[in-house]
Amino acid sequence: MITKVKANKSFRGTTKYVLDKEKAKIIGGNMYGRSTNELVEQFTLSAHLNPQLKDPCYHLMLSVPKSDRTLNDDELANLSQRHLASLIVLSRLQGDEAQVKQPDKRIADTKLNQLVDEFIESELPAYDFFIARHSDKEHDHTHIVASRVNNLDGKSIRTWNNYAHSEHSARLLEREFQLTPVQSSWESKQKAMTRNQLERVESLGLPGEEIMRRVIEQVAVNKPTMPQLIEQLWREHQVKAVVSYYGHGGVRGIKFGMDVGSVNEDGSPRLLWKQGGNLNKYKCSFTKLQSELGINYDPKRDDSEIKRLNNFLESVDNNQVNQQIISTVFPKEAQVIAETKHQINPAKSDAEQRASSELINTISNFIEQSAVDDALVETLPQLAEQLSQVRQQSEAVRTAFDDLDTALTQELQSHTEKRAILSISDYIEQSTVESALTEAVLELTQQLSQYKEQLVTAKTTFNDLDAVLANELQSYLEKRAISSISDYVEQSTVESALTETVLELTQQLSQYKEQLSAGRSIFDDLEAAIVYLEQLHRSQKPVDAIALNKTSTITTDEPKLKDNLRAELYEYYSADLQNLLVTDRDKEIAMRALIDEKSTLEVEEILQASPAGWTQDEARELVLIASNQLATQKSESEQSLDQKQRKESEFLAMAVPIAVGLINWQLRENGSNSLRFKRATLEKQGRELVFTHDERGEIFRVSVNRNQSGELEYSPINVGSVEREDLMLWQKAGRVLQQIIEEQQQELRQSKGMSL
Repeated sequence: MITKVKANKSFRGTTKYVLDKEKAKIIGGNMYGRSTNELVEQFTLSAHLNPQLKDPCYHLMLSVPKSDRTLNDDELANLSQRHLASLIVLSRLQGDEAQVKQPDKRIADTKLNQLVDEFIESELPAYDFFIARHSDKEHDHTHIVASRVNNLDGKSIRTWNNYAHSEHSARLLEREFQLTPVQSSWESKQKAMTRNQLERVESLGLPGEEIMRRVIEQVAVNKPTMPQLIEQLWREHQVKAVVSYYGHGGVRGIKFGMDVGSVNEDGSPRLLWKQGGNLNKYKCSFTKLQSELGINYDPKRDDSEIKRLNNFLESVDNNQVNQQIISTVFPKEAQVIAETKHQINPAKSDAEQRASSELINTISNFIEQSAVDDALVETLPQLAEQLSQVRQQSEAVRTAFDDLDTALTQELQSHTEKRAILSISDYIEQSTVESALTEAVLELTQQLSQYKEQLVTAKTTFNDLDAVLANELQSYLEKRAISSISDYVEQSTVESALTETVLELTQQLSQYKEQLSAGRSIFDDLEAAIVYLEQLHRSQKPVDAIALNKTSTITTDEPKLKDNLRAELYEYYSADLQNLLVTDRDKEIAMRALIDEKSTLEVEEILQASPAGWTQDEARELVLIASNQLATQKSESEQSLDQKQRKESEFLAMAVPIAVGLINWQLRENGSNSLRFKRATLEKQGRELVFTHDERGEIFRVSVNRNQSGELEYSPINVGSVEREDLMLWQKAGRVLQQIIEEQQQELRQSKGMSL
């Protein structure tokens, strides 16, 4: 079988090529589509799972020679499916098993078949593919178009060494389906012929270069010397082999030539010449003839004989009328045997005489150039007898030629009649097709008219829908505006309620302070809570009021939690707190519940499930203490954060204007958007300024803009570790920038004065 495999980026181009062919038919695969658009749509969804893959389309071809049995659709689909599965399995192998070109290392056929069966059963459905059969040639072949992306994990099929994998898979399928076995390219050590080349060989015969290649391999079987190879190629196959030399005497190369029937402008035969390296890159160069085919070459022994053969081959004509034969014996040998092979054109007797004369003259010239003059003179009588026999044979050939001429004349006349009949048949068929096309055009016109009416109706419906959507959008905008106003009113109401609640809580806390001054020592932290809430009231921060609302809601006497739920929540929040005293444990439970965004009333009810048996007032006081501790912790963390932010804000307020001035000056001076300090770098990246320390990394990155009034505005994107040396650096940079500005202003004043 002939195989081809290729990965490309176009699902549409590949699918269209496969399906638009005449007599193309989908015979297998796992895709629901049957048209190009449907298949491409499904392929595209698969490719989106791995957008980095440049060539997601996998295109494989299998061609069964016409000499083999005809396979039905099911057999071809099964054959093609196993071929695709084999390539994917082979692409996953590692180590020696992946070396398909080495029989002693590669994976065993039985194991590979087992892996392919398992892959078809479990994993092949995860790859989108279809199989199409083409019947537009004398022998059928299939195309497999697949996505390289696995729909389950998004991974892709490897294409490394896929040509070797494709050939190895084809060899397995040939044995499994009992098809004609073919050698892989690495087994024959020659480039495999393409499908077009094989079809041309079947219709026109072997090309000249293929004939020469096969002849060279045939002659080289017995491992001759280099002169013997050249001699046998001419004597037995009429193939010239000419060796060229450099000026210093070394071999430059070898070329091969033969008569393939072409002629020059003057009518003389023109040989087809091929350099040995181009004829077959594996075997036919001068070096490869020795290393690959075992040809024996010794310069001291063979060069003189090779040059003699070169002179002879260059002097002899290579036409079909006069095929010259050279000696098979070297000059040092005693006997010389000459053989002649003639193809005589039976024309006239004087032509025969001229051919004989040319043959004798050629032999005479060869006798003068060789070292075996006497031996050749003795062979002349034998050649004369052979020429006499040739004349008798030519008479018989002439009679056969006349009979052949008559037969050809009759066949030509019959061919003309058949051609006329075929022309009439083609005309009738074309007329039938035109009639069918006319009827089809009329039907299409009617369908288009119907489609036009449907489009008008659809357009009216669309306009109505557009109007409804516009009304609905307007209504939605009005509802949204009303909702915004409602939210604003509701927020204002909540803020007012919170303000009143804070005042009431302040009064209550004052009373609690007087009542608890002589109370139990476990409520010593209440005073701090009162101070915190008084400060909170005086600051009147809306955010704090909202935060307070989460822990201090308006109390009501109505319970929110059932008894069983209280006990469950108490047990939930008391996990891993059994080692604490009851008071400390209940304070920790209250803090956990508040952190969990439980309301103060709910926390109070949870604490009432404590084994301490707290009253409602005692539970409320515990909740206030827990709230105070949480607020204190938050205040300390916020204070630390505020101090750091204040330090960073002061640093940026000083550094950014100076940085903008310096980078603008740098751009005006030399067009550079980077300024190098001693141990740091300032860069302009678009609308961002980046200041980086060599050791501590990025110190700050800010986005800089100017508002409509021309004032500088910046917003920090990232602020790193700010140290004292950074402050000192930018203070010094500010002084340098001020000095630069003053010098520029002075130069500007001087230039204006000069212009006056």
